[in-house]
Amino acid sequence: MKREINILFGVLVAIFLAIWFIGNEYLPSFYKDSFVLLVGIGIVVTLVILDRFIIFRKKFELALKHILENNFRTGISMQGEDEFSHMAAKFNKAIDRINEFDILREQRVDMINRLLLTLNRNIQNGIMLLEIKSSRIKINKAAQEIFNISQDDLSIASVINLESNSEFSKMYNDILEGRANTISAELELFLPILKAKAVVSLKMFAIKDKDEKLNSILCVFRNT
Repeated sequence: MKREINILFGVLVAIFLAIWFIGNEYLPSFYKDSFVLLVGIGIVVTLVILDRFIIFRKKFELALKHILENNFRTGISMQGEDEFSHMAAKFNKAIDRINEFDILREQRVDMINRLLLTLNRNIQNGIMLLEIKSSRIKINKAAQEIFNISQDDLSIASVINLESNSEFSKMYNDILEGRANTISAELELFLPILKAKAVVSLKMFAIKDKDEKLNSILCVFRNT
């Protein structure tokens, strides 16, 4: 960008010198002075605009860098009443809206976490949440009591890869690959913990995000 600005500045100076030379050779003094004045004003205005553009560009790139680092407490400070200051004001309004949505998202996540904690403590059915992204299983208190364990976290692979869990593994893969959204069965479920098994009536649900992409699989069960 700096190279292009230097070239433009050189072109403007060359135009100024050319008009000044032509004016000296062919134009009366009044017209020569008028041309020189107009060209000089044009160069000054162009340089001022370029300076404002460079300042705006640097501040805009810095603000974008902060946003890409998940820091939305940013903005562009541009004094004045020109187009660059108006664009900066609009950019700041957009950032304010992003901040509002980010605060709402944080509040929603906090609310969901507190709700899940309440369910985990008080619901009587056993619950296992299979999180696809982390490949982990979250186990609530009731499920721990059904299996007589104290562990509240396992890997998905450690459960579905057990040969004795072939029926559970098939249910999991049917939902994972989109062949079903809800499956029910009575089966004997084993966990990779010493003697951890139970015969349960189990329902498995697909949990999807707003884009209909599978986020996690919810297993709700009770002793039969």
